Amino acid sequence: MVYLVGAGVGNKQYITVRGLELIKNCDVLIYDRLLDDSLLEYAREDCKKIYVGKEVNHHAMKQEEINEILVEMAEKYGQVVRLKGGDSFVFGRGGEEAEALSEKGIYYELIPGISSAIAVPELCGIPVTHRGISQDFHVVTGHTAKENTINYQALAKMQGTLVFLMGIHNVGEIADKLIKGGKEPETPTAFLENGGTKKQRVFRTTLSQAKECVKKNQIVAPSILVIGETVNLNFYCPKKKIAVVGTKNFKERLQEHLWEYEMEEIGTMMVKPLAFSFNLHCEYLVFTSRNGVDIFMEYLLKHRIDMRKLAGIKFAVIGKGTFDALAKYGIYADIMPDKYTAEELSKCLADCKGKKLILRAKNGSKDLYKYINDYEDIPVYEIIPQNLCNTNADYVVFGSSSAVRAYCDKFPIVGKVFAIGEITANTLREYGYQPIVAKEYTVEGICNCIRSIAFNENI
Repeated sequence: MVYLVGAGVGNKQYITVRGLELIKNCDVLIYDRLLDDSLLEYAREDCKKIYVGKEVNHHAMKQEEINEILVEMAEKYGQVVRLKGGDSFVFGRGGEEAEALSEKGIYYELIPGISSAIAVPELCGIPVTHRGISQDFHVVTGHTAKENTINYQALAKMQGTLVFLMGIHNVGEIADKLIKGGKEPETPTAFLENGGTKKQRVFRTTLSQAKECVKKNQIVAPSILVIGETVNLNFYCPKKKIAVVGTKNFKERLQEHLWEYEMEEIGTMMVKPLAFSFNLHCEYLVFTSRNGVDIFMEYLLKHRIDMRKLAGIKFAVIGKGTFDALAKYGIYADIMPDKYTAEELSKCLADCKGKKLILRAKNGSKDLYKYINDYEDIPVYEIIPQNLCNTNADYVVFGSSSAVRAYCDKFPIVGKVFAIGEITANTLREYGYQPIVAKEYTVEGICNCIRSIAFNENI
């Protein structure tokens, strides 16, 4: 079975539930130049991925070759997904691929996608129809503007909205032909670049100034050209801007939950593994972060240490995020405090007899020693700040105390400040800020907290 799946536009959140389900379960993924490559990360590790994307003046392969690959993969594998940006049947040549499969007697299913023709204008605040202004809209390929395959005189007489896809390089010809056909030179016109992504830009001009607008603002593909009176409308609601200082993993997890917000990275806390060694002659292994868990597991693999040697050792973690990281490896922690702090974890370990081996970041919180004895604290990684920069974001989120110190030593904070937990919050207080801390010290907790604050500010 081959599934012709429309990936939607821009952000990966705009793919259909059915489309995402198929990506997660397919044997082969044949994909175009997607606007959000992170969709590929949902595929299984053993999934065969084949890139067949097309760019201006550069095609990875011709359409006929793509058709052949579809047939070949369908005959070899059980479930093949052909992933295309937008919708497969809106200038996506999905019909040609369906024909090729049908000729070979191969079953296929069509999964619609959200087309950029209507989605991108909407995401930019421009409706393609509006009562009393535009009763219809027309979607046209701008790719063939230099050819005589489209009746521009007829289009020029249309009162509705004109939407041109793939027309950025032919904007001069499109504008000239429409004006010659009778379209008013002052007709409102807009260019929508990278619609639905963090790089989205909107430029409003007139039809006669369209070519100059592209040149002046250096507008590039992928861009959509919208012509008509609805361009004068603007229903775009600005998003709250969130700035993040933390590890790459921390930012990605925030983005996953807060996809509707504009997010920028104003400081990356790079995780650098350290040289270390230890023996497993202990009763407890203690972890305070996902990073520590992953580095520990990589150490076992690198040194060919049999997992069975962990038998009988109890595991203690600082919170749910670390618990989940450990669970990925099939190990479920024995000890986790109700409140996710180093001091609370220390309390939980206070009455535990036997040696505790603590594997965590260099210069970790001393609160972990408060109630315990017979321990060995081994730094397995250190945090190195990179790319720190100032911001005017509405909200600034910190993922660790080290992130606070690295940033606040260089820049002041203007917006509301959020901390992942009390340890991070206390460090922010040292710098004179009053941070907002979620009830649950997890990414999900802080995301829910941000949403709650944003909602209350908007009402």
